Amino acid sequence: MYNRMVYVDEIDITSALIASHISIGDVHRASPWSKVLAVQKEGSEFISDTFNFEDFPVFSVQPTTPLPPITVPTYNYQNQAIYVNDIHVTGVSTAGIVQVGGIDHIDAVSRTKHIRLLSEEQ
Repeated sequence: MYNRMVYVDEIDITSALIASHISIGDVHRASPWSKVLAVQKEGSEFISDTFNFEDFPVFSVQPTTPLPPITVPTYNYQNQAIYVNDIHVTGVSTAGIVQVGGIDHIDAVSRTKHIRLLSEEQ
């Protein structure tokens, strides 16, 4: 992995949330991950500890074996700096990555379970 200088004139990121990763420069490895249990409930009463990650199989299933790497035609500038004028990112979230530079390996995992508890219609 090369260690190059990166020059960014301006970077504007509106939102970066939930295990997101923003990196300027060369990186060897990035491994963002998240577990999200989102509960939307009608009414004003909040009851904590109602749901647990262990109650839902999506959080305990082992991920599948990664696919083999693909070959993408690239240009390799070993000793050249990276120059970027302007970057605008509206949002990056839930184990997402914004990378300006090179990266050898990405291992990102995001597991999300949404639950809606609605009152019965009358």
